Amino acid sequence: MKKTVIFLLSAVFMLTIFSCGSDKPVENLNDLKEKYTDKEFKNCDEFIVAYEEAINIYFELIYKVDEGDEAAEKELEELEVFVSKWDNDFEKFENECPEKLKALDEKIDKKMDEYFDAMYEGDFGEELDMEEEEEMTDEEFAEILDEMTDEEWAEFNAELEAELSE
Repeated sequence: MKKTVIFLLSAVFMLTIFSCGSDKPVENLNDLKEKYTDKEFKNCDEFIVAYEEAINIYFELIYKVDEGDEAAEKELEELEVFVSKWDNDFEKFENECPEKLKALDEKIDKKMDEYFDAMYEGDFGEELDMEEEEEMTDEEFAEILDEMTDEEWAEFNAELEAELSE
Protein backbone atom coordinates (compact mmCIF):
# COMPACT_ATOMS: atom_id res chain seq x y z
CA MET A 1 0.00 0.00 0.00
CA LYS A 2 2.83 2.40 0.89
CA LYS A 3 4.49 1.74 -2.46
CA THR A 4 1.25 2.52 -4.29
CA VAL A 5 0.79 5.79 -2.40
CA ILE A 6 4.41 6.77 -3.04
CA PHE A 7 4.02 5.88 -6.72
CA LEU A 8 0.82 7.94 -7.02
CA LEU A 9 2.39 10.90 -5.23
CA SER A 10 5.43 10.66 -7.50
CA ALA A 11 3.20 10.51 -10.57
CA VAL A 12 1.21 13.56 -9.45
CA PHE A 13 4.46 15.39 -8.67
CA MET A 14 5.91 14.58 -12.11
CA LEU A 15 2.71 15.61 -13.91
CA THR A 16 2.70 18.87 -11.99
CA ILE A 17 6.28 19.60 -12.97
CA PHE A 18 5.72 18.83 -16.65
CA SER A 19 2.40 20.65 -16.90
CA CYS A 20 3.91 23.77 -15.30
CA GLY A 21 6.74 23.68 -17.81
CA SER A 22 4.31 24.10 -20.71
CA ASP A 23 2.89 27.25 -19.13
CA LYS A 24 6.25 28.93 -18.73
CA PRO A 25 6.21 32.59 -19.68
CA VAL A 26 7.60 33.47 -23.06
CA GLU A 27 10.85 35.38 -23.16
CA ASN A 28 11.23 36.14 -26.86
CA LEU A 29 9.51 35.92 -30.23
CA ASN A 30 10.56 32.32 -30.81
CA ASP A 31 9.02 31.26 -27.49
CA LEU A 32 5.83 33.11 -28.40
CA LYS A 33 5.64 31.41 -31.78
CA GLU A 34 6.36 28.02 -30.24
CA LYS A 35 3.68 28.44 -27.62
CA TYR A 36 0.94 30.04 -29.73
CA THR A 37 1.36 28.91 -33.34
CA ASP A 38 -1.91 27.25 -34.34
CA LYS A 39 -3.27 27.91 -30.86
CA GLU A 40 -7.02 28.07 -30.59
CA PHE A 41 -7.96 30.24 -27.63
CA LYS A 42 -10.73 28.68 -25.56
CA ASN A 43 -11.65 31.76 -23.55
CA CYS A 44 -10.96 35.42 -23.09
CA ASP A 45 -8.55 34.96 -20.18
CA GLU A 46 -6.36 32.62 -22.21
CA PHE A 47 -6.32 35.11 -25.09
CA ILE A 48 -5.44 38.02 -22.80
CA VAL A 49 -2.49 36.11 -21.30
CA ALA A 50 -1.15 35.46 -24.81
CA TYR A 51 -1.71 39.06 -25.87
CA GLU A 52 0.05 40.39 -22.76
CA GLU A 53 3.02 38.13 -23.46
CA ALA A 54 3.14 39.47 -27.03
CA ILE A 55 2.95 43.06 -25.77
CA ASN A 56 5.80 42.44 -23.31
CA ILE A 57 7.95 41.14 -26.14
CA TYR A 58 6.90 44.11 -28.26
CA PHE A 59 8.15 46.58 -25.67
CA GLU A 60 11.40 44.68 -25.17
CA LEU A 61 11.96 44.86 -28.91
CA ILE A 62 11.17 48.55 -29.30
CA TYR A 63 13.70 49.38 -26.59
CA LYS A 64 16.28 47.36 -28.53
CA VAL A 65 15.30 49.08 -31.77
CA ASP A 66 15.80 52.46 -30.07
CA GLU A 67 19.33 51.34 -29.26
CA GLY A 68 19.96 50.62 -32.95
CA ASP A 69 19.53 46.83 -32.94
CA GLU A 70 18.62 45.97 -36.55
CA ALA A 71 17.84 42.33 -35.71
CA ALA A 72 15.26 43.55 -33.19
CA GLU A 73 13.69 45.67 -35.90
CA LYS A 74 13.19 42.56 -38.07
CA GLU A 75 11.83 40.65 -35.08
CA LEU A 76 9.41 43.48 -34.41
CA GLU A 77 8.06 43.17 -37.94
CA GLU A 78 7.74 39.39 -37.49
CA LEU A 79 5.92 39.91 -34.22
CA GLU A 80 3.41 42.26 -35.84
CA VAL A 81 2.73 39.71 -38.60
CA PHE A 82 2.39 36.89 -36.06
CA VAL A 83 0.01 38.79 -33.77
CA SER A 84 -2.08 39.97 -36.73
CA LYS A 85 -3.19 36.35 -37.05
CA TRP A 86 -5.10 36.89 -33.79
CA ASP A 87 -7.36 39.58 -35.27
CA ASN A 88 -10.35 37.23 -35.54
CA ASP A 89 -9.85 36.07 -31.97
CA PHE A 90 -9.65 39.69 -30.84
CA GLU A 91 -12.97 40.49 -32.53
CA LYS A 92 -14.57 37.36 -31.05
CA PHE A 93 -13.46 38.15 -27.52
CA GLU A 94 -14.25 41.83 -27.93
CA ASN A 95 -17.90 40.77 -28.12
CA GLU A 96 -17.63 38.19 -25.33
CA CYS A 97 -15.64 40.18 -22.76
CA PRO A 98 -15.34 43.85 -23.71
CA GLU A 99 -14.56 44.96 -20.16
CA LYS A 100 -11.52 42.66 -19.93
CA LEU A 101 -10.19 43.85 -23.27
CA LYS A 102 -10.76 47.45 -22.23
CA ALA A 103 -8.66 46.80 -19.11
CA LEU A 104 -5.99 45.25 -21.34
CA ASP A 105 -6.07 48.31 -23.58
CA GLU A 106 -5.60 50.58 -20.56
CA LYS A 107 -2.66 48.45 -19.42
CA ILE A 108 -1.07 48.76 -22.88
CA ASP A 109 -1.66 52.55 -22.89
CA LYS A 110 0.08 52.80 -19.52
CA LYS A 111 3.08 50.84 -20.82
CA MET A 112 3.20 53.06 -23.90
CA ASP A 113 3.17 56.18 -21.72
CA GLU A 114 6.00 54.73 -19.62
CA TYR A 115 7.94 53.99 -22.80
CA PHE A 116 7.57 57.54 -24.11
CA ASP A 117 8.43 59.01 -20.71
CA ALA A 118 11.58 56.87 -20.55
CA MET A 119 12.49 57.69 -24.13
CA TYR A 120 12.24 61.45 -23.65
CA GLU A 121 13.70 61.41 -20.16
CA GLY A 122 16.69 59.44 -21.33
CA ASP A 123 17.40 61.74 -24.25
CA PHE A 124 17.09 65.03 -22.44
CA GLY A 125 17.94 64.13 -18.84
CA GLU A 126 14.67 65.56 -17.64
CA GLU A 127 11.02 64.94 -18.30
CA LEU A 128 9.74 66.61 -21.44
CA ASP A 129 6.84 68.92 -20.72
CA MET A 130 4.82 69.33 -23.88
CA GLU A 131 2.61 71.97 -22.31
CA GLU A 132 5.52 74.40 -22.00
CA GLU A 133 5.55 74.92 -25.74
CA GLU A 134 3.30 77.77 -26.73
CA GLU A 135 1.40 77.76 -29.95
CA MET A 136 1.81 80.77 -32.14
CA THR A 137 -1.32 82.85 -32.48
CA ASP A 138 -2.61 83.95 -35.86
CA GLU A 139 -1.68 87.53 -35.04
CA GLU A 140 1.89 86.58 -34.17
CA PHE A 141 2.17 84.53 -37.36
CA ALA A 142 0.78 87.42 -39.45
CA GLU A 143 3.29 89.78 -37.83
CA ILE A 144 6.18 87.49 -38.72
CA LEU A 145 4.93 87.21 -42.30
CA ASP A 146 4.64 90.99 -42.58
CA GLU A 147 8.26 91.43 -41.47
CA MET A 148 9.61 88.91 -44.03
CA THR A 149 11.69 90.25 -46.92
CA ASP A 150 11.19 89.14 -50.52
CA GLU A 151 14.22 86.88 -50.23
CA GLU A 152 12.82 85.25 -47.05
CA TRP A 153 9.46 84.82 -48.78
CA ALA A 154 11.10 83.04 -51.69
CA GLU A 155 13.01 80.77 -49.30
CA PHE A 156 9.83 80.08 -47.28
CA ASN A 157 7.87 79.18 -50.43
CA ALA A 158 10.65 76.91 -51.67
CA GLU A 159 10.72 75.04 -48.34
CA LEU A 160 6.93 74.75 -48.34
CA GLU A 161 6.86 73.39 -51.89
CA ALA A 162 9.61 70.89 -51.03
CA GLU A 163 7.62 69.63 -48.02
CA LEU A 164 4.41 69.37 -50.02
CA SER A 165 6.09 67.45 -52.84
CA GLU A 166 7.44 64.79 -50.45
